[in-house]
Amino acid sequence: MNIVFTRTYNLREQEVKFVQGMAGIYFIFLTDLRIAYPFHPSGLIYIGMSESKQNSIAMRLRGHLTGQSGNLGISNYAKNHEVKFTTYSSEVLRNYGNDNLFDVESFFLSDFLEKHGAFPICNGQAGHQLSAPEKKLSARVEWSFFW
Repeated sequence: MNIVFTRTYNLREQEVKFVQGMAGIYFIFLTDLRIAYPFHPSGLIYIGMSESKQNSIAMRLRGHLTGQSGNLGISNYAKNHEVKFTTYSSEVLRNYGNDNLFDVESFFLSDFLEKHGAFPICNGQAGHQLSAPEKKLSARVEWSFFW
């Protein structure tokens, strides 16, 4: 299966509202700058997740935008560059065979590491161990979307 990205939003308060109440995985990227990762450059700077609708993707993005998340890299990029985000809801991600969002986030982080030679520049962690090895996702991620 291929994981493709289509819908994007500007990382601004007005557009963060569009994902209010959504749980899932989100990707923050630059449109005017490429990071020189060891294997391939990319505009992707962060992969994150929200496991509940109460702590939704919108709440997580607001924290990144204001710096309240503690990840000042993202808020500093947002102050100086055009930053966008895209999402995958937990409902859609279930179709890939694993409904544990920690596992799904770990899959994306590991796959990015394998293809680019490093984790996204603003990710401070490498995810976690799979909850069940038989639930490993088998998909091809279209990372070229973030070029």
